[in-house]
Amino acid sequence: MAKRLIYILCFVFMFVRVSAQIDNTMYFMDRLPQSSYINPAQTPECKFYIGGLLVPIFGQLPPPITFAVNLPVDYNDVIFHGSGEYADSLITPLHPNADFDDFLKKLRKVNYLTTDLQLSLLNFGFKTGDKGFFTFDLSERMFVDAGLPRSLFEFAAKGNDAVRMADFTGFGLNAMYYHQLAFGLQHKFSKTLSMGLRAKLLVGVASVRNSETKLVLSTAEKTNYINVEAEYIVNTNVPLNVTLDDEGFVSEMEFNNVFEDKSNITKYTLLTGNYGAAMDFGFSKDINSFITAYFSVEDFGFINWKTNASKFALYDEDSMRFEGLKFSDLKLDGFDDINLDSIVENFKEIHYEEQSYVTKLPTKLYAGVRYHASKRMALGVLGKLEFMPYKVRPSLMLTANFKPFKFTAATLSYSCMNGNFNNIGLGFTVHPGITQWYFVSDNIIGAALFPANSREVNVRIGCNLMFGCVKKKGTRDNQTNNATLLNKKKHKNKGVVPHK
Repeated sequence: MAKRLIYILCFVFMFVRVSAQIDNTMYFMDRLPQSSYINPAQTPECKFYIGGLLVPIFGQLPPPITFAVNLPVDYNDVIFHGSGEYADSLITPLHPNADFDDFLKKLRKVNYLTTDLQLSLLNFGFKTGDKGFFTFDLSERMFVDAGLPRSLFEFAAKGNDAVRMADFTGFGLNAMYYHQLAFGLQHKFSKTLSMGLRAKLLVGVASVRNSETKLVLSTAEKTNYINVEAEYIVNTNVPLNVTLDDEGFVSEMEFNNVFEDKSNITKYTLLTGNYGAAMDFGFSKDINSFITAYFSVEDFGFINWKTNASKFALYDEDSMRFEGLKFSDLKLDGFDDINLDSIVENFKEIHYEEQSYVTKLPTKLYAGVRYHASKRMALGVLGKLEFMPYKVRPSLMLTANFKPFKFTAATLSYSCMNGNFNNIGLGFTVHPGITQWYFVSDNIIGAALFPANSREVNVRIGCNLMFGCVKKKGTRDNQTNNATLLNKKKHKNKGVVPHK
């Protein structure tokens, strides 16, 4: 049982290792309209653009999707070459030739596996007057954050004979799936200052949230009974039928298939009654002719879950004795076949009540500086703080942006994130005629060069139709080019480089 659990956890790590983290590389890609998702002050170069899955033909070539996963360990922490007679074999930390304690040392106290998914159904934008730009976006969003304590791996591998006190605090799941309707406006207040604001209406579809995760298991030396000390609270809007016993604790629980009634489809998938709001904000400021500073906030908001909202709580008032759970009680043939009653019977004091709850979105803060080295090249540095349910995740990125031709642009990036330093990313746009194809990733090159040491690879792809993209005098490229020529001329004649 213990080894089976460890193998399941290791398989999860291996299976998602080639997936993605949400992209930072896109931040300075000013020829890509989608850069305004994380940099609201960024104004597209064209007068009008449109994209999304609902756009006929062009919206599906390729589909506009971003998929992201961030892992706490590398692939070679889970699968690696043995030593001695196993030097030519691949083994896991549970192999007799491996040292499982070495694997435990690579784990943090709580290890987080996060995913982020965005599917754009329809997005467009158009210029308003000489200094403004309006944007619209309709998207499907999903966010998952799973916490796996180091003690969980140790307890599963060594058992309660070796681990008499196991602290599973931090073990939990925070996940949400929602619809997003966003309206944005960028405005150029002066030649050097631009600001952007995006308001979002959110409609929640599904959610699971751990608001408290204290969970400690202890075993006496001469018994196999496990005492559970807990303050474990789970909020969810999953449709459930819950039966309480005479003392008010959960005695039976089963899933309610609300979709048997076709009239419920709209209620539980579209107009769910779980509403929220969020905002993005950002600005850019030209320090001089060559340097621009940026700051932005993304996903500052919440969702209030009311439909089918439930609260389950396990408290540690007197502790409780857990006498074991048979693995055969869990039927893994399908989600509907899981025997919830067999789990509930082992925990006699689960409190239940119908109660609404609020979840916060994972807010991100960005701050960066870009140096316009020439008309066709710019260098940038970007710092980011992402506020997860139980921690703050920082990252730092260096970029080089190139515009070799009018219809192409490319970005190379190097990032330090999630305790990993092998992240080399790539972003590019190709814009022949009215069609623009784009590809962005924070670690596609790093994953190709160092596949066994990569913890994240993100991919954002899609297609836009863009109109009115003729560059005029006074744009950033022309300003930078003119300033460069003037600087060289002054330097040659007087030896002095003036500031703007």
